[in-house]
Amino acid sequence: MRYEWPKELSIKDIREMLSLMNGVAVRERNLGFNEPLSDEEGLALMRAFDDELRRGAVRLLVARTESERIVGMVTLARAPQPGRRHVVDLRRCVIHPDYRGRFLTAGFEEVLRAAAEMGCDILTLEVRDDGPMRLWCRMGFEEYGRLHDYARKDGRSVTGYFLYARRPDLEEHFRRTGRWSYRR
Repeated sequence: MRYEWPKELSIKDIREMLSLMNGVAVRERNLGFNEPLSDEEGLALMRAFDDELRRGAVRLLVARTESERIVGMVTLARAPQPGRRHVVDLRRCVIHPDYRGRFLTAGFEEVLRAAAEMGCDILTLEVRDDGPMRLWCRMGFEEYGRLHDYARKDGRSVTGYFLYARRPDLEEHFRRTGRWSYRR
């Protein structure tokens, strides 16, 4: 697997990322939409995202197979306020089910390296209660808030959790233990 930080997206990248998100959304329904996005909706979403990427408002890590297919992605969005420039939000972390576990360690190292380059010490993310909450907690993230009507799925409210981790603490844990996961 190869990791890269593209500055812009090709139409092939856009279509592969949309396919990846739709595939995970159908299976897990925890990406903020409960059914696959239509081509029109998906392309509009991804073109807006590409614009953010080209402007440097976000950074994108993609994982590609040997055949260059995108099988994982995560977006880093640095807080825009001057007093919060040390905070980076992880968004759209999507990994093809067949590649989970393989993306995590090396991809997480890439994210931490990029956060350090950006001058960010705090990583935040949001996750629904039907998403990978336990995984992020095992990776050293802690809850700092929750919203009980964060999203709605099939007519019922879904709780959202707001998590954070201190990058220096994560790196120190790895130096001490040789692994990213915490036993909790």
